[in-house]
Amino acid sequence: MKRSASLLKLSREHHVALGIALHIDRAADPAARTRLLEAFPRRFRDELDPHFREEEDELLPRLAAAGLDELVGRTLDEHRRMRALASRVEAGDWPALQELGDLLRAHVRFEERELFEAAERVLAAAGPGNPAGG
Repeated sequence: MKRSASLLKLSREHHVALGIALHIDRAADPAARTRLLEAFPRRFRDELDPHFREEEDELLPRLAAAGLDELVGRTLDEHRRMRALASRVEAGDWPALQELGDLLRAHVRFEERELFEAAERVLAAAGPGNPAGG
């Protein structure tokens, strides 16, 4: 789906996140798993967590103000869960990385199909002249 300019960057970052989840799924041998366990904390810190913070700081307050508390709550809960799993991954927990990959994939789909669809409506209603319009 074509995204509004205010959501385009976040939507593109979702493609990166899906690529990360795919790498986790495909890591079948111990050497690949070890490499992922070593590389993932940096990728989370440099790519995923900044994305979460941008959503939390910029997008979610707008959606909360529009009364979309259920969508905002789910997003925040999933961000919290992924951060907790990322902490376990830093300690070398492979099952936590697998769980994080599964959650990441489901989270991106939720955001693209539900959260961003609602955000499109909210941002369009706010209009370009309104600061909430992006």
